[in-house]
Amino acid sequence: MSEKEYPAHADQLPGVPPPEMQQKLFGHSDGQRQLLEAYQGGKLHHAWLIAGQKGIGKATFAFDIARKLFSLSGNETEQRVAEMVATGGHPNLKVIRRAFNHKTGKYAANTGVDVVRDAMRFFQTSAATKGLRICIVDSIDDLNANAANALLKTLEEPPANALFLLICNQLGKTLPTIRSRCRLLRLGVLMDQDVSAVVGQIAGPDAQAQLPSILEIARGRPRKALEAVMASSDPTLQALGNWLAQPNLSNDAQLMQLGASIAQSKDEAIWPMALEMLENAIAWRIKHLALTDKNNPALAKAMSVWEKTGEQLRDQAVYNLDKKQTIIMILDAICELDRVAPINFEPST
Repeated sequence: MSEKEYPAHADQLPGVPPPEMQQKLFGHSDGQRQLLEAYQGGKLHHAWLIAGQKGIGKATFAFDIARKLFSLSGNETEQRVAEMVATGGHPNLKVIRRAFNHKTGKYAANTGVDVVRDAMRFFQTSAATKGLRICIVDSIDDLNANAANALLKTLEEPPANALFLLICNQLGKTLPTIRSRCRLLRLGVLMDQDVSAVVGQIAGPDAQAQLPSILEIARGRPRKALEAVMASSDPTLQALGNWLAQPNLSNDAQLMQLGASIAQSKDEAIWPMALEMLENAIAWRIKHLALTDKNNPALAKAMSVWEKTGEQLRDQAVYNLDKKQTIIMILDAICELDRVAPINFEPST
């Protein structure tokens, strides 16, 4: 992964250009076609709710659409539009994101009403240049109740020549009143070839040797693929991958040490990545056992471990239970499963 620094955003991966700086969109061609055809047919709805799994490139899609619509509706060249969007200097673009708190040194937990009101004032002023005026909300999930209501007021009485692109990771949590003012555009996961292209463009050729396991982890989500590339150089996750290859050969001390290193890592990205690796390992065993011998008692054991792991992870997240104890219980269950049905396993890192 590149060591280059990019402008920071709340949910940005280190060394990865933010969505506004990515000049090529991989996948999502159907969604792109819907929006562009609506514009070209004079039927562009004023607000679109762009929904789908986290990490599939919804923000990249939104900025790509913004660039195309600015070029079609304005008087600047595509290159000039791309330059202005990338630097945050396009006069007809407003982006709503979680703000950085200089007192705490952290990003705000949510997007407050002041941020939204400031963005809505943008539409009350005269346009600085010809063409559509676009507001990208990245993401609507981050808006607190007051901020969501402030946005709703504008969506109910939209300004002329304005377009709102609302990025949504959890559609069920979006206010029904906001959903009713928007046209829903669902984006799906990407094809493996598109995920591979994203990895190749950002991570470079060094990731090619690991591509099969990266794609297995990603499951159509480019962000998850890039997290896997980052994780592949982390010693804690390397140790977990090695352990998953032969869990039955470890002793209790090694298991405890591994669990502690995962739970106590100062890198916040390690915990979710480790959980993904563990769940993938269990799922791989279930798939292997189901394909080779559905009557194998180990299949029922693997299914039980899968369900129990899901319960433990949900409980840990909801009740803020001890991470070390949770991860050790899951490691121990995988170790026991390996004793019942040892399988040559390729670690997914």
